[in-house]
Amino acid sequence: MYVPNTNLTFPDMHTPDLENLIKEYAEIYEYPAGQVFGSPGEIIGGVYYIKEGRTKHYMLSHDGIEKVLYVLSSGWMFGETPYILNTRTGLYSQTEIKSVLYKICSSNVDLLMEKSNLFRNTLMQCYAHKLLILRCEIENLSFNSCKNRIKRLFCASVDLENISDPQWYDLKIKYTHYQLGVIVGAARVTISKLIQELCAETFIRVLNRQIQINRRLYNDYISTINQDWYNKEE
Repeated sequence: MYVPNTNLTFPDMHTPDLENLIKEYAEIYEYPAGQVFGSPGEIIGGVYYIKEGRTKHYMLSHDGIEKVLYVLSSGWMFGETPYILNTRTGLYSQTEIKSVLYKICSSNVDLLMEKSNLFRNTLMQCYAHKLLILRCEIENLSFNSCKNRIKRLFCASVDLENISDPQWYDLKIKYTHYQLGVIVGAARVTISKLIQELCAETFIRVLNRQIQINRRLYNDYISTINQDWYNKEE
């Protein structure tokens, strides 16, 4: 997963050996799509592992404005921060699709951290990936315009494998204007205006209600982002 171009949805990293290990120490929970199963202030009392499905983790302002931090897929863990700091969660957690979760209680997390290098390394990798994503999101929100944030999100969502038109890329994820606003931190009316501007600039087009990205402009934009990232890392 290349961090600067992330669309906040973490790809599957399912590991059968890890899943079989965790299953012995966990309770199984099944949730339908759209189920909120965690809220700020709640005691998690352990760590979750996503066996199947996809979960969204977000904050909500007093006036109802939502900000997504990340979306996790099969093989990812969450709840590391409350576990490590022995505190309550500060996020909402919600299933995006039907999901099966394994919950490992804190005492069993302690046991697995001592017993299994695979478990310990995976937990730390999950934690480190989220820190990198949040760092990039802070940079994105602080230094990039709303238009650039949308362009980055679209570029991170292109489907490079299934190409129907050699001049245009489809998106793997179909966003509503509301979802775009939640991710980039803007009102829906602002999103609509910026979509029109990007169409006028031929960076994107809307075909059969689906957004496509100009292949040449995508490559130019990604090259610029990558060079900026490498310059900072040096």
